[in-house]
Amino acid sequence: MIGEVAAPRGSGVLGMSRRLGALPPRALAAVAGAGTLSTASSIGLLASSAWLITRASQRPPVLALAVAIGSVQAFALGRGVLRYLQRLAAHGLALGTLGRLRTWLFDTVEPLTPRGLPGRGTGSIVTGFVADTELATEGLARAVTVSVDAGASAVLGVAVAALLAPGPAAILLAASLATLAMALGAARAGRGAAAREAVIRADLADAVVDAIRSGPELLVYGREDLVAERLAQVRRLARAAALRRAAAGGVARALAVWAAGAGLIAVVLSGLAAHRAGQLSGVMLAVLAFVALVVLDQCAALAAALPGIATGNAAAARLRGLARLVPPVREPAADRSHAASGSAAALAGVGVAAPGGDREPPLLEDVSLAVEAGQRVALIGPTGSGKSSVLHVLLHLLEISRGSATLGGVEVREMTHAGLARHAAWLADDTHVFAASLSDNLRLARPDAADAECAEALERAGLGPWYRSLPGGLRTLLGAGGRALSAGERQRLGMARAMLSGAGLLLLDEPTAHIDPAAAPRLLSELLGAAGARAVLVVDHGPWLAGAVDAVVTLDGGRVVSTAARARPTEGRAGAPAAAAARDPSGTPRG
Repeated sequence: MIGEVAAPRGSGVLGMSRRLGALPPRALAAVAGAGTLSTASSIGLLASSAWLITRASQRPPVLALAVAIGSVQAFALGRGVLRYLQRLAAHGLALGTLGRLRTWLFDTVEPLTPRGLPGRGTGSIVTGFVADTELATEGLARAVTVSVDAGASAVLGVAVAALLAPGPAAILLAASLATLAMALGAARAGRGAAAREAVIRADLADAVVDAIRSGPELLVYGREDLVAERLAQVRRLARAAALRRAAAGGVARALAVWAAGAGLIAVVLSGLAAHRAGQLSGVMLAVLAFVALVVLDQCAALAAALPGIATGNAAAARLRGLARLVPPVREPAADRSHAASGSAAALAGVGVAAPGGDREPPLLEDVSLAVEAGQRVALIGPTGSGKSSVLHVLLHLLEISRGSATLGGVEVREMTHAGLARHAAWLADDTHVFAASLSDNLRLARPDAADAECAEALERAGLGPWYRSLPGGLRTLLGAGGRALSAGERQRLGMARAMLSGAGLLLLDEPTAHIDPAAAPRLLSELLGAAGARAVLVVDHGPWLAGAVDAVVTLDGGRVVSTAARARPTEGRAGAPAAAAARDPSGTPRG
C-alpha cells in the first residue's frame, strides 16, 4: 500500500499544499473574499428578513418597509452570486493544486521505478496516482471553503449580536465554539476509520487488477473461485471500514446539531431576558434569533464536511509516505553524458547489493564484460542469475556498490537519465503500447522525429507491410496495451522506438520471451539486423543465439562464469534482415 494508515501531524492537505507551493495567495484571497461576502449576505438576508417580518406584523406604513424589502432582495441575489463565485474560486484552487500535485507525483515516482516500489501492486500504485491526488484536492477545496464559511459566520454573526446585546453575543460565541469543538472532536475519533478505508480501497484495486491479469488462466483451470473469494473478503473489509467511517460522521453531525440547537435556545433565552429588561426591542430580538440561527447552522455544517476532509488528509499522508521512499539510484548534480564518445559499454568488477541488505545474496558480484561499437554480445544464464540486473546497471536503474559501469568512457552514475537516454535504448521483454497513435508511440523515444523518420524506423524493424496496411498510417490509434498487435509486432514496434531514439547502444531484454519458439529465431535475427552498426547487448535463452552474436557471456548467481567468442556469419552484421527473409518461421532456410 502507498503510505501509512494514520496521518501524521502536519501532513494534511493544507500542510502538503503549502509545502508544494500550491496555495497561491491570489487564489486563496479569491476564495476567502467571496466566502466572507457570501456569508455576510446570508447573515444580512436573515437579519433583514427577521426585521421585515416582525416589523410588518405591527402594520406600519408601507414606505417604512421599503428599505427592508430592497435589502432582502439585494442580499438574496448577492448571496447566490457570491456563493457561485466562491465555488468557482475553490474549484480553480483545487484544479491548480491537482495539476501541481500530479507533476510532483511523477517527479517523485519516476526515480523509484522499477525497483524502488517493493511490495506495491499495480492497483495500489494507480490508486496513489489517481484516487489519492483527487481525494487530496477535494479535501483541500472542502477544508478551505468550510473554514472560511464557519470562521466568517462566527466572527460576523457575533459582531452583529454584540451590537444588539452584549450578553446574548457572548452566549452565541460560546455556543459557536462548542459546536465547532463537538464536530472536530467526533471527526478526530473517526479519522482512523477514513484512513483505513482508503488503504482497503487500494487493496481492492490490487485485487481487481490481479483478477483481470490472471482471469484467463483461472478460467481455464476452473479456479475463478480464488478471485471471487479474495474480492469478497476485501469487499467485506471495505464495507466494515465504510460503516465505521459513516458511524463516526453520523455521531459528529448529531453532536454538532445538538450543540447548535442548545446554543440557539440559550441565545434566545438570553435575548428574552434582555428584552424584559428593556435592553432589546421585540423586533431586534427576532433579528438576534435569526442571526444566531445562521451562525450556528454554518458551524454545524462543518461536521458534514469533516469526513471528506479526513479522507483527503489520509490521502495526503499516503502521498507524503510515498515521497519518503529512498530512490534506488541517485541522479548526479551535473550531467556528463555529453563527454561520452561512441557506444562502447563496459562493466568492471561491478557489485550490486540486494534490496534486503546483507540478509540476501547480492544481485551482482564482481561482474566484468565489454560491448564494443557494432558488436553483438549475448547474456545467458538461469532465471535469477542477474542478466536483467546487468541491463539495469547500464541504464542506471540500479546503483552499484563497487566497481565501474561506463558508457562511451563515462560512468553511467555521472549521467542523468535524460542524458543517458541519448546513448542507450532499452527493449523490454514485453513492449508496452500506449493508447495513443502509432506516431505518438514511436515519438516516445524522440518527440521531434519527423514522419519520414518514423516510417523509416518501422521499415527497418520489419513493420513496413503492416504499417502501410493501416487505414490512418502513423495517425492510427493503437488500443491500450496493444491488444490489436501480436507479440512479435509489439516487439518490432519497441525496436523501431529504440532505433528512432538514435542511441548507439541497444539493450534487448529477452525480446523473444513471449514469441512462438518457431518464430523466435527469425524475430531475433531481424531485430539484430535492424540494429545496423549499433552495439547490442541481448538477453535471451534460445539456442539460436550462437550464430547471431559475437560473444556469449554466461552468468550464474550474479557472477560471470564463462565468456565465449562466437563466429558470426558476415551477412548477420548488415544483411541479417535479408538472411532472415530467406528463412521460414521455424528458422529453416527455404529451398
